[in-house]
Amino acid sequence: MGMGRFVFALLAVALLVIAAGCENPDTNVKTEKTLTINEVTVHYSGDVSLSQAKALIDFVGETFQITGETNVYLSKSGDAYTVEVTTPYTSPDQIDDATRFYVEMMASKMSQDVFGGAKSTLKLVTDEGSELFSAESRYSYVNSGTIYVWYAGIGEDKAKAVLDYAVSLVGEGPWDIILEGSNPYNVKTVSSFESREEIGDAENTYRQMASDLSQKLGGNVVIHVLNPEGKEIAAFSS
Repeated sequence: MGMGRFVFALLAVALLVIAAGCENPDTNVKTEKTLTINEVTVHYSGDVSLSQAKALIDFVGETFQITGETNVYLSKSGDAYTVEVTTPYTSPDQIDDATRFYVEMMASKMSQDVFGGAKSTLKLVTDEGSELFSAESRYSYVNSGTIYVWYAGIGEDKAKAVLDYAVSLVGEGPWDIILEGSNPYNVKTVSSFESREEIGDAENTYRQMASDLSQKLGGNVVIHVLNPEGKEIAAFSS
């Protein structure tokens, strides 16, 4: 059906992280402590807990392909967290749209998995600490296996209703759905399609999806079909 989820694991293969050869002097992170597990070293400030540093190492290991010793810089300001991951990129132009979309979603996953839903910023930096790309957390998520529903400005019950429907429709992932707004509810489904012309027969499925979710959510629904770069290529209303 071609409605496959934005496959995080596959993109991570292309998004490498490498060790910084120094103490990252160009960043504003005050590193007071370090924790190293499986070649990932987190440099973190005194107001960050050891359990958070450990959880961040797990997150980085799951999210990025690690190639050798890797430095990550974690700081806290008020109730917000900033994480800088060293990459082999030397210019923002080297970061393609699919990678940017991936990092945007991962900022939200990091917020929920590592920092209990607190505002979080995920940055890609050069090995000298210069910022290349930055994304702030926007969503919470619910999932069933590799089917994820990301949601903002809406209750978890609505997100779970969409998740249950997605599971009934495709059985298993990978698949990502982004849920925002209300009446109309904007349901953004990440697909493998690159253009409107590629959707073909799947258009009927998207139209049925809009109708079904309208009943389950109790309001008008617009299905937005996104390509792997997170750009909308089609929309279907209930």
